[in-house]
Amino acid sequence: MIPSSVKDSLADRYDEENFVEVLEEPYHKPFIRNSRVNVFIAKLPRNSVTMYHRHRQNTIYMVIVGSCCQSQVYGSNSCAQEYVSGDCFSGEYRNNPLIHRVECLNESLTDAWFVGIEVLQEKSFPLDNNLEYDKYTPIAKVNLVGCRAYRLKLNANETSGDQLFEFSGIFISLTNGQLKINSKHDFPLSSGHIDRGHVVWFDGPVQFQLQNVSSELYEAILILFS
Repeated sequence: MIPSSVKDSLADRYDEENFVEVLEEPYHKPFIRNSRVNVFIAKLPRNSVTMYHRHRQNTIYMVIVGSCCQSQVYGSNSCAQEYVSGDCFSGEYRNNPLIHRVECLNESLTDAWFVGIEVLQEKSFPLDNNLEYDKYTPIAKVNLVGCRAYRLKLNANETSGDQLFEFSGIFISLTNGQLKINSKHDFPLSSGHIDRGHVVWFDGPVQFQLQNVSSELYEAILILFS
């Protein structure tokens, strides 16, 4: 789903004036920055195109709103791509930086909306740590060292169960919802309405239980970092 990376030696040959770093690209808005991650929000209206920009860190993407886009790697042909709401995948760019631009096509039914997470560390999880959690389904398309991604789906009145997460991470809401939250260790969400696309960082360990108190399916993504 992510276009092929350009080689580091090729990326270094481009003049700086021909592209910008991803967090300097106007449609990529920095949202959370710490020693572990850079989180950006990318919203691209229909019939708009980004500047050429460079990804130099391994990155996790969440599709908040699906769209029909066209991506062009620097010096290559364009490649059309349809993104599906709720999809989550990763790209490895630390050793092979990617320089590209993205256009949200006029025929797309909606504007494009992504959340991107640059992963700044590559520390592996301890081998003896249990990384399986009830109700949280691992996402196979995120396969980066030091990261684990999970999908949470809660039907009406369903609960996630009381879960202890030993690691810090990011919680991303994929849908609008009404949640009842019981938490320990300062989990940064409280009961009430949550908007689609809401993103929070939490420091582990945290322990919390979510209950979907609306009549609609609730979905979220949880990313843990070692």
